[in-house]
Amino acid sequence: MTCDFLYKLLPQLLATVCVSVGSVGLGYDDGWASPAIPKMKQDGNFTASEEEFQWIASGTPLGTTIGSIFAFLITNKFGRQGTILRVSPFYFVGYLMSAYGFNSAIVLAGRIVIGFGHICNVMAAQIYASEISSPELRGILATIPSIFNLSGVLLSYVMGSFMGWRDMTLVGLAFPIAYLFMWFQPESPVWLLQNGHNTKAQESLQRLRGRKIEISDEYLRIKENCDKEAEKPKFHIREIFKKLFYKPVLLCIFMMFFQMFGGYGPIIFHSVEILTEVNSPLRGENASIILAAVMVAVAIMAAFIMDKAGRKVLLSISGFFLIAALCALGAFFYIKEFQGESAVASITWLPVASLFVYYGAYSLGYYEVPFILLGETFPVRYRDVMGSIGYFANSLFVFLSVKTYADLKHRVGYYGAYWFYAAVLLCGIIFVWIFMPETKGKTLEEIEMKMTRKKGQKTVASDAESGYGLIDGKEKQVVVAKL
Repeated sequence: MTCDFLYKLLPQLLATVCVSVGSVGLGYDDGWASPAIPKMKQDGNFTASEEEFQWIASGTPLGTTIGSIFAFLITNKFGRQGTILRVSPFYFVGYLMSAYGFNSAIVLAGRIVIGFGHICNVMAAQIYASEISSPELRGILATIPSIFNLSGVLLSYVMGSFMGWRDMTLVGLAFPIAYLFMWFQPESPVWLLQNGHNTKAQESLQRLRGRKIEISDEYLRIKENCDKEAEKPKFHIREIFKKLFYKPVLLCIFMMFFQMFGGYGPIIFHSVEILTEVNSPLRGENASIILAAVMVAVAIMAAFIMDKAGRKVLLSISGFFLIAALCALGAFFYIKEFQGESAVASITWLPVASLFVYYGAYSLGYYEVPFILLGETFPVRYRDVMGSIGYFANSLFVFLSVKTYADLKHRVGYYGAYWFYAAVLLCGIIFVWIFMPETKGKTLEEIEMKMTRKKGQKTVASDAESGYGLIDGKEKQVVVAKL
């Protein structure tokens, strides 16, 4: 690793770390319900019905669902850095409401506000991280937000193991406070160019690359791309009927459905309850900490093999182990319900092992790949609109899966709920191999062509100036007719 590489990496790494604080916060609040809800139920000074506890557990996903509708509009109006600085105080109030609420309505309102703030900040952060990264560093920096997110889940489990639910909620105040470091980071040069601030954009890019790095060529390339996008007509609602629009959107929605109704939300939000229910040899909080640590470790490993193994392979391997874990977990609860506690006394290790496999397998593929597809299969022209739809679908499915978990287990039992999630994932594997394109090693242009071609038609991506193009991934001379 050369000094020039490090000199170029450090300012981008620092900016990405500062902007990824929200990913830690979102992960923290994803994991919050698991240790907090059982402690709220034991708190003599706080009373709520079982239905109200379900709403509190799903309050943050409800807030992210609402926020995802407005997040891109806010981000485009105020900028990436500007959005983060404006929204952070907003959900600072949400943490105070959640921590000091004396009834379920105030706590729920606080959780919704937190979710709203998180999704606005996280979406702004993901755009910011992609826009400030130089091409050769984008792969390294792109893994930081996802690893930070899982680290947030781990942190919530650690805090929940020795803190009361109000105290662990107050820990969340650190996330909006930490965003103050964004005051010292430059705005995205892409957003500045899109809004006519050319001088500021050049200054921003220079800071992000280091004072010794020559940026004139890169600046001109970014400016040219922004100018081209500005010349294109604005999005019109009738364009949703174009194959270039609806095909990647439907792919994204289905993948988000399989991702969340594969049991992730219910298990992450209720892991302590599950481990307590099975009389685990490990204390629920301690086991959850180890499980979250496994997720972080596997996510780091997955980042290094993502481009070697391919998206379909990782999703299939991940799905297979997720199904096996859910079937084993369901079998344990089935035996327990119909044969009694004595029948499972010797296999209390099975649910713990199943959850270890589940957490690890989820991080291997289903955690990251759907979001990678969101970036790879969405054409640049529609990316803002499609991104809003994608994040809305993700947030909605998290909310619905968490909110319906209690009703599902009461109607069909724990075993029925986990077998239902396994059946969803089985459908997901079939869907992946029939409908999902393999994007490994392909340019965005090739992916776009592959998403819109008809069956049996060759993929052609051409350059009208040179007369050369890509035919099924190979460069060949083509005849291009200009309209």
